[in-house]
Amino acid sequence: MKNKPLRVTDLAREFLRPIINRGDRVVDATAGTGQDTLFLCQCVGETGRVFAFDIQMAALQQTRDILKKNGCDDQVTLIHQSHELMVTTLKAAAVGEQTVKAIMFNLGYLPNGDQTITTQVESTLAALQGALSLLTSGGRMTLCLYPGHPEGMLESQAVIRWCETLEAPFAAHHFHTLNRESPPTLIIIQRTR
Repeated sequence: MKNKPLRVTDLAREFLRPIINRGDRVVDATAGTGQDTLFLCQCVGETGRVFAFDIQMAALQQTRDILKKNGCDDQVTLIHQSHELMVTTLKAAAVGEQTVKAIMFNLGYLPNGDQTITTQVESTLAALQGALSLLTSGGRMTLCLYPGHPEGMLESQAVIRWCETLEAPFAAHHFHTLNRESPPTLIIIQRTR
């Protein structure tokens, strides 16, 4: 078997795994195929709660199927709306500011789905800004960016510029492959206090 390059989604999970405890509240801001939602469920256990957002019913159905197959569907709230409404939606679910341990964003389009439906710069930036208010001290947010398609390039550039403006108590880290053209990249944001 060949060694494959590290994937940003795998790196994102490795950065989150050590900080998520049983019983924590976490968010998958872009449910997609359900892989990140499943990972978060496995981390928080039966006493935790995962909130997963997506604008596409097909994505939520894929997520529901993978959760059911793995016996995790009872600990997840699937939400059919844009991640830019995350704060309002979670406040309605009695999730307050600085109470979420981890938030995952896997931007772009749904793999094997309609590639004309992609995350958009404006809604993503609004979601990111709101997500900061949800993170607890020591919490982390991961952002997987895909600049290999036109909307993804615009979104990646805007997200990186936004991250560069963050001030304490947030620290932003950017990981990318140096010897590939337009590779996916990973940003980790930590709330340090």
